[in-house]
Amino acid sequence: MAIAFLDAPGPLAFAHRGGAAHAPENSWRAFEHAVGLGYRYLETDLHATADGVLVAFHDKTLTRVCGQDGRVCRLSYAELSAARINGTEQIPVLEDLLTAWPDIRFNLDVKDAPAIAPLPDVLRRTNAWDRGLPGVVLGEQAAGHPPCPRPPGLHGRLPAGHRRGAVRRSPRPP
Repeated sequence: MAIAFLDAPGPLAFAHRGGAAHAPENSWRAFEHAVGLGYRYLETDLHATADGVLVAFHDKTLTRVCGQDGRVCRLSYAELSAARINGTEQIPVLEDLLTAWPDIRFNLDVKDAPAIAPLPDVLRRTNAWDRGLPGVVLGEQAAGHPPCPRPPGLHGRLPAGHRRGAVRRSPRPP
């Protein structure tokens, strides 16, 4: 039995971290570039903010790619939205990525436990059940980091100021 997510003709190429070889990893620019090159599969990593917004971001902290202190899971989305990847790129919201490219399939690496609970709601709201393949890559306890808190009452809610389906950086490429 074939997995529908992988049911595509020809070889399957995945743009890792949105296509990080050509633009800052997990940035709108990286995703747009990969889609422009013809990639139909994008890989990204997921963390949840303190108020439950799923963002495309690899690391637990902002240190390596944003050059500032802070754990993603301990910042509100409003606080995180001020951070910039490589000093220039806003951190994308998963819901916006799924909405921007409704024909693209996403391999979603869940990087911390708080990102698990809101994922089904995001996939439902964006009608992406068949094109968002979640994988769980949890290792923060093994790495000696205290677990992130799970925000209460996440289901179906986004923080004030975040519009569902609103693309933050740019519209879907032609």
